[in-house]
Amino acid sequence: MTCNFLGLGALACAAALVLTGCASGPEVRADYDKAADFGRYRTFGFVAAAGADTGEPRSLATQSLQNAAAREMENRGYTRSDEPDLVINFKGKLEEKMDIESVPGPYYGSAWGYRGLYGAPYGGWGGAQTYTTRYTVGTLVIDIVDREQREVVFQGTTEGIVTEKMRENRDQTISQAVATVFSKYPFVAGQSAPVALPEKK
Repeated sequence: MTCNFLGLGALACAAALVLTGCASGPEVRADYDKAADFGRYRTFGFVAAAGADTGEPRSLATQSLQNAAAREMENRGYTRSDEPDLVINFKGKLEEKMDIESVPGPYYGSAWGYRGLYGAPYGGWGGAQTYTTRYTVGTLVIDIVDREQREVVFQGTTEGIVTEKMRENRDQTISQAVATVFSKYPFVAGQSAPVALPEKK
């Protein structure tokens, strides 16, 4: 199932991306255009209709995504503008997944009271037990686009498991998800060379 950050579907997509309590954390991938001159970029804005958000007012999820991205860009020295150098768009999807695991059943030993081949006490495995786990994986993609050239200059993706707690804490979860992607954006306004990214704790 694919969603574009509207209503509950949007919420779940963004919420999926922060794995609270998971030691490995969310999976994050990112890349940028090595040929682009990031020193030319000083302002930012958002795609007019983010995802499927074509009406007014903007959905709450879209507002949360844009507010979180704006904080990240402003922290890097960019200024929001109606005629921006860079425009930001969000995409997402939800996938229902299922894991099936089969493990040996309990061992029964010689206490069952009969003997196997060669007179030895007989014991064995009591068949197999099967466990099924269903869960939802959400993916958030953030594109940063050169408005004049209409080309993506940065794309970051984060993926993780959706939990009910994440859905309930929308703003915090979205903010963390966006920050996770931007942790891979190595530029500040007006500077061509990438900057060193802080190490994640």
